[in-house]
Amino acid sequence: MLKALETNIEEDLFFLRDYLFSRNIDHRISESGGRQTLWVFRLEHVGEAIDAYEKFKTFPAKKPQVSTSATLIAAPLMGLLRFFSASPATSSLVLLSVLVFICAQGDGVPPTSSVLMSKLFFSPVTSAGDQFYFLSLEQVILSGEWWRLVTPMFIHFSWIHIIFNLLWCVELGKKIEKRIGYLFLSLLVIFSSLSSNLIQYFIYGPSFFGGLSGVVYGLLGYCFAWGKMVPRKKFDVSKGIYSFMFIFLMLGFSGLIDLLGIGKIANGAHLGGLTFGLLLGFLSGAVSRVRKVSRGPK
Repeated sequence: MLKALETNIEEDLFFLRDYLFSRNIDHRISESGGRQTLWVFRLEHVGEAIDAYEKFKTFPAKKPQVSTSATLIAAPLMGLLRFFSASPATSSLVLLSVLVFICAQGDGVPPTSSVLMSKLFFSPVTSAGDQFYFLSLEQVILSGEWWRLVTPMFIHFSWIHIIFNLLWCVELGKKIEKRIGYLFLSLLVIFSSLSSNLIQYFIYGPSFFGGLSGVVYGLLGYCFAWGKMVPRKKFDVSKGIYSFMFIFLMLGFSGLIDLLGIGKIANGAHLGGLTFGLLLGFLSGAVSRVRKVSRGPK
């Protein structure tokens, strides 16, 4: 890749990315040390990217012109491309969750009877009449189906269920991925899922449970703990969101939500995800503090 330009991380390059997408110019934007760098793949595109940027800086009201018809046709696609380019881990999580949900709906049976879902549940299940029988955790591990320890996060039982979870995942995932990277977020998601599923199993035993809510609590816990350890670099998450999610967790364990008749809540999964997120957030924050002290004042 070729470096086209470098700017302050606070500068919005949205218009420039729109223009480059409309011109079919492949590019990437990386962030490091409070700066963002625009990279292109072909030498002839370096000058065009710089010219477009300079024109906007000089004449803010006169952004590079893109044909109206092309913009109308390409706008949704460009939005998706921006999302996938800027947040590959978050967008992949959304895509996989939606694909699994759609495929499961195509079975034409309840999720508990879906062939696809049967491969994703924490425990393999067999039925006899109205009775369901689950394998134990030890049997799951010995069977070699280790993926079941994390795949319940892809299981959703309704459109409301998946939309609610994905909105939170996108909101929090993008913030973390932008700051720390796709690899870190991927590991955070996987281990939040693992922790949430194990805690749900140990508290309530084998059952039909699933969803990304445990991962959401893991992301939330990480943002909260990191902000407490490194206040100057805390994530842009309002106190109201933290309060709402913690209150929702407590209400879940109190049983009040179950009384409303909106379905069973995987409270153990919420607690497990939150616990892992908090631990990792405090640990990451502590490491950041130690590094800052070791570097000394500048």
